[in-house]
Parts: sequence; structure tokens; C-alpha cells
Amino acid sequence: MGIPSRFVRKASGFSVVVLLLLLAACGGGGYDSGTGGAGSYTVGGTVSGLAAVNETVMVTLVGVQTLTLPNGSYSFSAYPLAIGAMYQVTTTSSTGNKTCMVANGTGTVGTTNVTNVDITCV
Repeated sequence: MGIPSRFVRKASGFSVVVLLLLLAACGGGGYDSGTGGAGSYTVGGTVSGLAAVNETVMVTLVGVQTLTLPNGSYSFSAYPLAIGAMYQVTTTSSTGNKTCMVANGTGTVGTTNVTNVDITCV
């Protein structure tokens, strides 16, 4: 009975080592902090120039999502984009007869969240 038990211990130890090596080879995968998944990043920026009360602008990440926004920071966080994806942000309308312009509205997603798509309303 001693031989089978030693064999089981060695086989179990070998299995654990193989399993650990396989897990290490995976590199962890998982999620990048705040990106919604490995290799996916959000597009956003800042809205400025609207009156403090009741003025908004509709901003569209073309083909993906539209947001109605007041002044302040924003992000199209519900739809992160993959590295290398092209993006285009436009304004579709605003309240208060404001004209709103987009700076840095087109580009390609790199390895961080895009945070410089700024909307200025006058």
C-alpha cells in the first residue's frame, strides 16, 4: 500500500506544479483598472460654456452612444473601445441657442482612456 500512496503524492504534486505553470503563462488576463476589460478604453472629456441651470448639449460617440450633458466631465463609459479603434465625437443639439464646438473629436484609441475630447459652447 506504501507504493500507491507515494505515487499519488508525487502525481498530485506534479499536477499542482503544472497547474501553477499554466496559470502563470496566462499572465492574469483580467481587467485593466477602470477600463471595462483588458485592452478597452473609454472616450470622454469636458463640457464648458453652458449656463449653470438647465442648459445641456447632446454629444454623440458616432455609431455607439449619445449623451445629454451639462458643464463638467463626461465619458462614454457604457461602451469602451478596443485599442486601435477609431472614434468620432460630434454635437447634435444644445439648449439655450448655444453653438458648441468639439476639440479633439476624432482619433484612434491607444492604451489609455481618451480624456481630451472637449466641448466648448458659446
